[in-house]
Amino acid sequence: MKEQIIKAPAKINLALDVTGRREDGYHLMRMINFSADLEDTLIIKPGAGLSLTCDTPGVPTDGSNLVIKAARCLQNACGVDRGASLQLQKKIPMQAGLAGGSADGAAALVGLNRFWKLGLSEAELLRLGAQIGADIPYCCVNRPALVEGIGEKVTPLQKFPSLYILGVKPSADISTPWAFSQLDRCSDRIHPDIGAVLKALEDGNDQALAAQAGNAFEQVVFPLYPGVKSIRDQMLKSGARFAVMSGSGSTMIGYFDSVAAAEAARDRFDNGSNVMFVTKCEPKIIEEK
Repeated sequence: MKEQIIKAPAKINLALDVTGRREDGYHLMRMINFSADLEDTLIIKPGAGLSLTCDTPGVPTDGSNLVIKAARCLQNACGVDRGASLQLQKKIPMQAGLAGGSADGAAALVGLNRFWKLGLSEAELLRLGAQIGADIPYCCVNRPALVEGIGEKVTPLQKFPSLYILGVKPSADISTPWAFSQLDRCSDRIHPDIGAVLKALEDGNDQALAAQAGNAFEQVVFPLYPGVKSIRDQMLKSGARFAVMSGSGSTMIGYFDSVAAAEAARDRFDNGSNVMFVTKCEPKIIEEK
């Protein structure tokens, strides 16, 4: 078994809506996602059992980590009795709305499928991923897509804007369960028009896209985390066409016309505690080396 090195890119929400909640407690979503050059790395080597190490303090390496959950899911589904030594190198910040843990879990599914020579199709990996976490199916695909249901339905998009993005994650960490619980308490919830965003993408209408892109979680995050809203406002003043929070936060994504404009705006947020990255909106596929 040859060593595998799998890149796990961060997921970004161009638009996000929470449309309902099932009886089992899972929330129904409509999201437009793409991936960024901010990546974790998963290294897979032969091992007698399953083991995980990580270069970042505070990241669990036991069965609660989605990498281990994904590995055990594959073992159970395919009757695998082989092991693997898994090494995780983190760059995606935690509790940032960038699906870092899900990206790692997806990398484990994709990488171990190759490492153990299981021959599972993408559709089969997505089905297994949905059993582990809502963002894992998309993170197995990692190209611009409409994501629906509880995350299990992923429809790749044929058209996507050529825009440059600046991501800024402040020191505030936001728990996804907390964000959902706050949204559930809202009596007058805001619903971004995902259909209108899809039409703007199809038409190549950047002005309509800027007007329609949004995130339902901003309604509950901005009042209690004003620093996140402040980053959004500063991005707009710095030349962003529009800015939208990713996931449940706290990362804000600003959309610019050029990399130079995004880089110039980045300097305004370099306070020593923010995590920042600049990249281009483009398809990103999990890579193997």
